[in-house]
Amino acid sequence: MRREAKHLKLKIKVMPAKIKVQAQYFENYSDTNTPHWKPKGGQEFIFPVSSDWVMYVEKEEMIESIDQMLANYSNKYSKYEYREHDVSFSDPILLEGLQEMRAEIFG
Repeated sequence: MRREAKHLKLKIKVMPAKIKVQAQYFENYSDTNTPHWKPKGGQEFIFPVSSDWVMYVEKEEMIESIDQMLANYSNKYSKYEYREHDVSFSDPILLEGLQEMRAEIFG
């Protein structure tokens, strides 16, 4: 005996993704009228996005959008410049015990 299927409302779940951005951090070592920017290290930023968006956006558009976000986050005393990015579709795996492993291998 065959049953007729009722209309079901299916929900499509979009997988989240993260864009991990490495940026150069600068500090202003002068006044705000004549800034003197010195690189002081790196800063990591995480941008949560949908996997659909990251798969179909033009790379240049994504980088320009990241540049603008970093510029908006900057101020007269500190700024951030895009260096590179990586896309992740899952959380990182935490592996503990690296120091112990080194000691076991090399004594």
